[in-house]
Amino acid sequence: MSNNYIETEPTFKAMNGSIRIGRIFGIPIYINLSFLFILLLFVWVFSQGDEIFGVRIGFLNLDASAEVKYLFGGATAVIFFATILAHELAHSYVAIKYGVKIRHITLMIFGGVASMEEIPSKPGQELRMAAAGPLTSLVIGIISYLMMIVVGGLGSSSVGVEGIEILLGIIGFYNILLAGFNMLPAFPMDGGRVLRSFLSTRMSHVEATKKAVAVAKVMAIAMVAFGILVGFNPILIIIAIFVYIMAKDEERATVISANLEGVTVRQVMTDAVQVVHPDTSVQQLMDVMLATRMMGYPVVDNGLVGIVTLSDTKKVPKNETHLRRVRDIMTVDVVTITPELPATDAVKIMGQRSISRLPVVDFSGRLVGIVTKKDFLKMVQIIEARKVVPVWGQPGWDQFQYQQRPPPPPPPQV
Repeated sequence: MSNNYIETEPTFKAMNGSIRIGRIFGIPIYINLSFLFILLLFVWVFSQGDEIFGVRIGFLNLDASAEVKYLFGGATAVIFFATILAHELAHSYVAIKYGVKIRHITLMIFGGVASMEEIPSKPGQELRMAAAGPLTSLVIGIISYLMMIVVGGLGSSSVGVEGIEILLGIIGFYNILLAGFNMLPAFPMDGGRVLRSFLSTRMSHVEATKKAVAVAKVMAIAMVAFGILVGFNPILIIIAIFVYIMAKDEERATVISANLEGVTVRQVMTDAVQVVHPDTSVQQLMDVMLATRMMGYPVVDNGLVGIVTLSDTKKVPKNETHLRRVRDIMTVDVVTITPELPATDAVKIMGQRSISRLPVVDFSGRLVGIVTKKDFLKMVQIIEARKVVPVWGQPGWDQFQYQQRPPPPPPPQV
């Protein structure tokens, strides 16, 4: 369920299909609309569940009406997802101690996601942060089991006491299961980060990530195969696909971040920028796009005033493209960066804002270039091609080593 790192207020705030319900440790807490589906599913599962390994994980055999069973099931589901939130808060609390900014925590269909600006790259820090969540779930599970034993020892046969005993058993069982599942060595689960942290003590962070991701991919494929062989388990297959995709994304993000270390936007940007005027017709803009095969342009009129993309042109009916102007469809709230900004920071901005290009302006606000995601990927490919593969154990094995130009020939003897 919980597998990622991504003040109580009287008002609710929507964001990308999510609703903000409060703030803890200064971290905004959101509930995604998809979470409501899984919440209702768990209410039904808990209400109709029976026993596993001698532990009652549902209220099916509770001597009570269906309404009471669903009431207990609903209360259990809410408490269980509160423990998932505690799992994510444990990750976030440790990350904050290491100076990492947490943008928000979101409860969604696959559990909890803590959105972090970055993951600590030092092995010890990542290990503590990754282990904090499963350890919290394990502690909650053990305490719940102990409380279940205490309540069961009361010897009361009332529906209320028996219901509380079952509730504690469910919370204990699923939190221990959650801790164990998250420690599987596969990204984006905590076990994958623990594995990378362990490997990072023996090789570079990038190589450790690649090996940990390879393990995650194998496990994802095995989960799909198992899900098909045991009678087509769609939930397991969906989780496996999610693990595979997230593992690839983690590898790509780590490789990009590592290779762009020390690179500035100036070294990546395109300074010969094709621009358009706000009075340009949408039809003329589309003709320019066809000629240049570019899908976005800064809009300039005595300085940068906006940005327009191919998706903006699709808002205009085809019979009006010669009448409508770029100023009618352009985005005026433009995110800009400076040439001296570290390339890694620019990549983070793109990810946070979900944009694929950034205009580059100097300190006077003059447009001096533009940079796209493709530009960063090309730079990474070039840097990767120039890199000498480090050999573990040799001096400088944990640093990036690049091919050096051969020394110039000695001067001719006179």
